[in-house]
Amino acid sequence: MEWFKAAEKFNEALASCTPTPGGGAAAAMAAAMGCSLALMAGATTYNRKTTSPEVKQKLEPSLRKLGALKAQLNHLIQEDGNAYSAYVVAKQLPKDNPTRQQAMQSALVYAARVPADTATTAIECLREIDLIKADIAPIILSDIHCASHLLKSAIKCSIENIRANMAFIKDEAVVKKLTQQINIFVKSC
Repeated sequence: MEWFKAAEKFNEALASCTPTPGGGAAAAMAAAMGCSLALMAGATTYNRKTTSPEVKQKLEPSLRKLGALKAQLNHLIQEDGNAYSAYVVAKQLPKDNPTRQQAMQSALVYAARVPADTATTAIECLREIDLIKADIAPIILSDIHCASHLLKSAIKCSIENIRANMAFIKDEAVVKKLTQQINIFVKSC
């Protein structure tokens, strides 16, 4: 499949009336795209004949790290749908089922955790970009800037998804932890 067909398919799914993929998956996709752009810019710089051995040595660990972060973000795209499915399953339990309320609360925490993981991973990508951006070939530096913008946008979208789920979470300790995470996320973008 050509790359644009896959992008078109994801965008069509996003535009459909089905609840998944939704904002959390879109945030993870934006972060994955940002990470991928940074990875491409780093690898392109690494593979240039004019890149010094010292710069290549400096780029290697960041390229490995960005590759691992990209894989994690790709997983979170699907994980967001899994979180929504867990909530739907919990909500479909009979109202007189004594486990229904706890199942719904657990699903809401799961649905908030996934975008929190997305934002955390996006921040790790931004840190790697900071480590390599001075060494990126000038011809491709714009892709590093675009990567940063996508990652920051993904963090902002993740915050919105955390807040949407947090509004229904009753465990005050969980809400407090999520609020603390949001405060950290806001500072990064």
